[in-house]
Amino acid sequence: MRRSFIVTIILLCGFISPTLAQQQQELLRSTSPFYFEEFKDAKVLQPFGRFIKAKGNIFYKDGSFLYMENGKAMRADTKNILGVVIDSVEFKKVDDVQMGRVVAQQGYNYLLCVRTVDMKKYSAQVNGEENHPYLDMNEMGLFLEIDGESQTREYDKGFPLQDKYYFSIKGEIIPANESKFKKFIQPEMKEAFKRLMNDHLWSWKDPASLAQLFVFLPK
Repeated sequence: MRRSFIVTIILLCGFISPTLAQQQQELLRSTSPFYFEEFKDAKVLQPFGRFIKAKGNIFYKDGSFLYMENGKAMRADTKNILGVVIDSVEFKKVDDVQMGRVVAQQGYNYLLCVRTVDMKKYSAQVNGEENHPYLDMNEMGLFLEIDGESQTREYDKGFPLQDKYYFSIKGEIIPANESKFKKFIQPEMKEAFKRLMNDHLWSWKDPASLAQLFVFLPK
């Protein structure tokens, strides 16, 4: 009977764990609108092995790379930027604006995570309040207008965040989903991939699960 009880507990944990992971993801928040608490030394990676240095940070509003210029936070033009390394954390360009943190790597293939403010949840959080944190950018720089009582109330909650995952496969960026990914799978690995997709504990929203997919990609 004791053995049966233990087996039951193990099975229950197997079903509960994904639910807890999902709840933790939903509750992800930050009291700062930036990835780092302050602007740090950044190595901005450019084509042909070139790089420049700046004081930089990642802005949660849209996942963009910001740098300091004459005391103002400016959004970087990513046209000639491949990525950036800030405080030993590496980010790679995902699109014309967003930078994705390198979560895992195998050869020239990368798993990237773009973390941004969940604007739907944020809007719902401040809905109906006259004074609330204003989070935006314009061509001249960064504006963060935090007002008195609202600052304390909203910062106690923090900005609700969301993670979106991408693969960089030999330089080509794709969102982490089945329809996009399966186009890159090696022919001899397609059956194994189908079996993995039938695993109810595996998830496209879980970085540990996604890191298992490197084996299906061409080296």
